[in-house]
Amino acid sequence: MPLINAGMNTASILAYRFLFSALILLLVMLVRKIPLKMNRHHLLVVLLLGAIYVWSAAGLQIGYRYMPTGICTVVHFTYPIWVILIMLLLYKQRPAPITLAAIAMAIIGVACLVGLFGTSQKIPLAGFIIVASTGIAYATYLVIVSKSGINQEHPVKVSFYVMTTTGILFSIIALATGGINTIPGPSGWVNTILLCIVSTVLSNILLVVALKNAGATTNSILGSLEPLTAVSIGVIFLSETITISSLIGVGLIIIAVLLIALSGRLAYLWKVHLLRRRHRH
Repeated sequence: MPLINAGMNTASILAYRFLFSALILLLVMLVRKIPLKMNRHHLLVVLLLGAIYVWSAAGLQIGYRYMPTGICTVVHFTYPIWVILIMLLLYKQRPAPITLAAIAMAIIGVACLVGLFGTSQKIPLAGFIIVASTGIAYATYLVIVSKSGINQEHPVKVSFYVMTTTGILFSIIALATGGINTIPGPSGWVNTILLCIVSTVLSNILLVVALKNAGATTNSILGSLEPLTAVSIGVIFLSETITISSLIGVGLIIIAVLLIALSGRLAYLWKVHLLRRRHRH
């Protein structure tokens, strides 16, 4: 938000973010002697991931102009629902009843956010569609990482190629729409560096590591804390307002995401409970 408020356009912010991040990752690879070589199939996959990441990142930045950052993050974090739907459509994985209930809960939460129940704080429909589409893009990204075998590559290498592709594409977009803005002063450089290291380099490396070692469930459970944190920071530090209806919507979406993340475990516990009851009788 500080970079946007300083007058930088979205494409410029994201070009700096991903190109600087790629440079940091390249230095990490050189220090750790991680080879740059990647087979052709995986290289095509990371190029696709980079292209998908363009809209996921750009749409979220655009969304910040339409709605408070906390609510914007919550809408983006509907991505587990889109993962479920993509897996259903492409891999015929039918969701469990608890997952369907969670999806219904999330839909009600979204309705609260966009003001369908008469709240005084209505989220612009155009802004909502833009941010929701970033969730779809990110869900697609996760499915590709999980199903393509790319997570068998070193996570730093994968992140380097994705960041490089995304940074180049944003640079082209910035040049085609008026040029790349200069970073405004020392505070702008500090914000840009923090954006690169904390929000980009660490988050992407840890995501690939989490998907490889902990699985999607644990990743989703821990990830569901992010929208709650974003809402809290927006209200406390950015003086953003949130109505009761929006707060209910945020709560419903976060609970829905947690239910989806825990659906496998809950289904297992339910089966164990039923088996114990049958054994007693």
